[in-house]
Amino acid sequence: MKYRKKLVLFTLVIMNLVDQPAPEVTITQGTLSGKISGDGAILEYIGIPYATADSSTRFKAPKPAPSWEGVYKAVDEIHFCAQNSFIGVIGSEDCLKINVYVPAKPKTKPLAVMVYIHGGAFILGSGSKTLFGPSFLVNKDIILVTFNYRLGPLGFLCLKTKEVPGNAGLKDQIAALEWVKKNIAAFGGDPDNVTVFGESAGATSLSILTISQATAGLFKRAIIQSGTSVSNWAINRRPVWVASLLVKTLGYDTENPHEIYEILSKLSDKELITIEAKKPLDQFFDTQLLHLPCIEDNIQGVEPVLTDLPYNILTSKPRDIDIIYGTTSSEGLFLVALEFNETVSERNGRYLFASDLTFTSNAEAMKVAKKVKEFYFGDDEISMKKYRNVAELYTQLYFELPAIFETEYLVERIKSNVYNYIFDYSGGRNFMKSRSSYKDEKGACHGDDLFYLFDGYILPFRINKEDSRIIEYMTSMWTNFAKYGNPTPESSDLPIKWTPSTKDNLNFLYIDSELKMGPMPNPKSYRLWKDIYTKYRKTDIR
Repeated sequence: MKYRKKLVLFTLVIMNLVDQPAPEVTITQGTLSGKISGDGAILEYIGIPYATADSSTRFKAPKPAPSWEGVYKAVDEIHFCAQNSFIGVIGSEDCLKINVYVPAKPKTKPLAVMVYIHGGAFILGSGSKTLFGPSFLVNKDIILVTFNYRLGPLGFLCLKTKEVPGNAGLKDQIAALEWVKKNIAAFGGDPDNVTVFGESAGATSLSILTISQATAGLFKRAIIQSGTSVSNWAINRRPVWVASLLVKTLGYDTENPHEIYEILSKLSDKELITIEAKKPLDQFFDTQLLHLPCIEDNIQGVEPVLTDLPYNILTSKPRDIDIIYGTTSSEGLFLVALEFNETVSERNGRYLFASDLTFTSNAEAMKVAKKVKEFYFGDDEISMKKYRNVAELYTQLYFELPAIFETEYLVERIKSNVYNYIFDYSGGRNFMKSRSSYKDEKGACHGDDLFYLFDGYILPFRINKEDSRIIEYMTSMWTNFAKYGNPTPESSDLPIKWTPSTKDNLNFLYIDSELKMGPMPNPKSYRLWKDIYTKYRKTDIR
């Protein structure tokens, strides 16, 4: 009994520490309170509504954020946008919540701000601490902001009409950045020193936001991790056709955008999210992703995010800001882990490139396809027996080379610095690779770099000495870039000087047990795809 009383008392003390309120903050919507992290190092303001999404804003830009009387308790950690997860449908349409993490004892004021856009193939994910715990970054004396945005058809249905103009999810992201601009000073942040970073679909979103007129003045720098706007999976080039696949699963056969809207607008958010449609196999090697950003039409009364192909904007008038582009060394292992021999083998006799290329004839396309197939597979059939080759193709075509191409477009046209990296470290926190069937392969797969930036609940393990060094490298470089625009300033203790790329020379930081500068990875594949995209890239949005 005595032991039980002590245990109860200890539990109450711990709960009291965890739930200790953070100082109240007054923002444009009203006054809110948060809580102090268990170690007392971070003031957490979680689940603040930054905009309004409901059935009246479905498929459109969100409405302004709500205001309130009294004190809003920003402590709700469980909030997701509606999505079809492995445990079923979770979240709701009313999901536009933002989280602000502030050092309890800041060393400088005002603080640089880092805003993270989560990935998840535009259909999954949230800004929650499950994955994106704040302490690694906030301990470097910056404010970290994470948030949710609408996913799947709720965020990315695009019919190019006033009712469904497209890119609602991107417009949520812009609303979050506008909220940060208006309110972050109340938390001690500098609204004029905001760096946005994102990974995978979040990186692709960010790449688009860097070239959109709708984000002018909202952020100063960008870190784009494993996703770009010029990759072949970044843009839905046939959005109305994709939407027709959704209604076909419900028994309707139409490509009329107004008819499609009438059908889908009557569904609940859960019904929309659980529609399972699939693209028919085509000659082109397009992904099965259905819900992607689109090129919007100019519609009166609707502010668009994107009205031209990113390539066309990047090669004409890109924004002049400091950017970091990076990929992991073996991105494709994550995608190969989702494949079966049947899905891989059916690519034999078809193109190994996507419909972001255009050819004068099928014969010309097949000639190029044969060249690509021989480059990656020689005389062998495409199969899972050659999974390393398949992974290499995915790595280079989907991630590595688009990041290089986007870098080239910028260094030719802007004065700001562009930095490039390859994350090659394989350690105890390479969560994505460890969850695949290829945990013993060399290098880092898609998403592995995130767990050296964030301390989410999903990896509650003791951090070994080697992993701790990589965490120190990554968080120091990312926060230095946010503070100063230079990941390795003169004041840094890091054992490397990260040299930016120029139009004459692309420079890459290889992040491994040791940091080292080096040349472009895989120059032969670069020359192959550079030649193909120079000759055949589709630049017409129709």
